[in-house]
Amino acid sequence: MLKYKIIIILFSAAFVFTAFSQTKKIKDSKDNYSKIELSFSLGYSRPLLEAYGDNVTINATEDQLFIDGKRLIVSDNFGTNTGYGVQTYMKYSLMKQGRVKALFNLGYNILQGTYPGPSDYDIGVRIQTFSIGIGSEVNLLGHNSAVYPAVYGLMRMNFMGGESYHKAGLDFFKVTPRYGYTAGFKLYFRVKNTIDLFTGYSYTYDNAWGKQTEDNTVTTYRTIAFRDKKSTANGLTSDRRVAYWGINLGMNFFFK
Repeated sequence: MLKYKIIIILFSAAFVFTAFSQTKKIKDSKDNYSKIELSFSLGYSRPLLEAYGDNVTINATEDQLFIDGKRLIVSDNFGTNTGYGVQTYMKYSLMKQGRVKALFNLGYNILQGTYPGPSDYDIGVRIQTFSIGIGSEVNLLGHNSAVYPAVYGLMRMNFMGGESYHKAGLDFFKVTPRYGYTAGFKLYFRVKNTIDLFTGYSYTYDNAWGKQTEDNTVTTYRTIAFRDKKSTANGLTSDRRVAYWGINLGMNFFFK
């Protein structure tokens, strides 16, 4: 009986030691990541505030678009109702296990509204934003989990433009810089030690700061000023805020 007890004790000790070694090996492999990560994502966007509109028409000569009866340069909203975006993030871990990371972001988002037009050609509006941003991401659980959440925020410089169209472009916004922010959360799923998949939700306000009245801007027939701040001289009755929420899917890469 004593012999069997000794064998059981030795077997149990060996099992515990092996399990501990494997756990430590997995933990160590996750601790030894480079502090640099890269993320890529695709997303669906839904316009909000004055970015959203659904009443777009064209005049009889088919050379000017109207949103709620006004041309794009002075319309109350931008007439868009859907969108999509592409985002790239470079991350640098500031704390062990990546609990706090600095973010650098390059992104592109388009908001658009497409409607049936005359002669079997659609009419519509596009608002496009190219972004450069910096911010941070917080993940309190670290990377030692198969599933872990994170929240993030970015301050962004946005180069905004757009157009109305029918068969070809009609009015074109002059590309203009604005400043805004993005905030959201992500849920990461471990695929292997160097790759995560993630999904997330974000809220973005592209022209939170730097709106301009462009009262005295001279416009050509096809190129118009990007007016987004109301004034008594420019024809806007309220500010035009470009905001939208988004749902994102992407991949995150760690480097050894």
